[in-house]
Amino acid sequence: MWKGRTLFFCSLAFIAGDLFGGWLTLPPLLFLILAIISAVSAHIYRKRLLILTTLLLLGASSLQISRIPAYSERSAIALTASYLKESFSRSVSEIISEGEELAIVRALTIGDKGDINRELRENYRKSGAMHLLALSGLHVGIIYKIVELMLFFIGGSITARRIKSLFIVILLWCFAIVTGLSSSIFRAVLMITIYEFSGWRYSDRDGLTSLAAGALIITIFNPEAPREVGFQLSFCAVLSIFTIYPLIKRLMYTRIRLLERLWNGICISISCQMTTGVIAYFYFGSFPLYFLLTNIMAIPLTAVTLYMTATALITKNIPFVGTFSATILQFTVGLLNKIVEIIANL
Repeated sequence: MWKGRTLFFCSLAFIAGDLFGGWLTLPPLLFLILAIISAVSAHIYRKRLLILTTLLLLGASSLQISRIPAYSERSAIALTASYLKESFSRSVSEIISEGEELAIVRALTIGDKGDINRELRENYRKSGAMHLLALSGLHVGIIYKIVELMLFFIGGSITARRIKSLFIVILLWCFAIVTGLSSSIFRAVLMITIYEFSGWRYSDRDGLTSLAAGALIITIFNPEAPREVGFQLSFCAVLSIFTIYPLIKRLMYTRIRLLERLWNGICISISCQMTTGVIAYFYFGSFPLYFLLTNIMAIPLTAVTLYMTATALITKNIPFVGTFSATILQFTVGLLNKIVEIIANL
């Protein structure tokens, strides 16, 4: 069990210590002393349990010792993010007419929900699709797959895969900056970055190790992170994809490509909701009745919306192609809104 997953178990030990540290009232210095004793013992006796104990104690002390202040709203990064976000918003308004469709596109791409009216917002809430309007790891995952698809021409050699990984990481961090570097987006992009770069040395990339490494880095710089609902939802959603999703996927096999993609989408939706649904109910006391129906239909349309937004922006100055892309985009968003409305009224 330990073999090949050293980083995964070490990361979990540190994060667990960080969580427990918030409930304990022992002096931070005591945690450090115990951690040092455990570290020395681990070095002498080479016991894995002592290594995990050391990390557990270090995690417990990190919350009380380390505090990383948030970036100032006037910092260079924040100002750059704000400028890029406004520029992107203006560009989107040039390819799609004002109204509910434009409001949803802005929410799905840059997280701007200011133009969504009360009725439309309520429809998304009742149908269980409200999470689509809050930028999260889901959106990053969709964009990640879109970028990966668009870079197919680079090739499949080792060098080509490294170049592709570099392009993917750069583009995702650009997206993170444009959307304002929110914590949920930052977490997802960081984990994908680790996952992509882990393939530079090893041909087989371990998703669980990448997830744990990303969570560890976030916790080191922000010991409060594991207590945030967003962190727990993001971590559990990705964890379910690596653990529960493969088990559900095996229940049905088809050679028809369209049905296979539909089944994969259903499996991902079910696996994510099995973990995040419990957390959502624990914190918010609600669980959307039609979440599965909504996600089966809404998530693919969300993916198409993001893909067509990128296509429409790239081709907006090309005669006919730009207009056609914008029309498809507006139709897709309109269909998404209509489906959400129907499900909300069931």
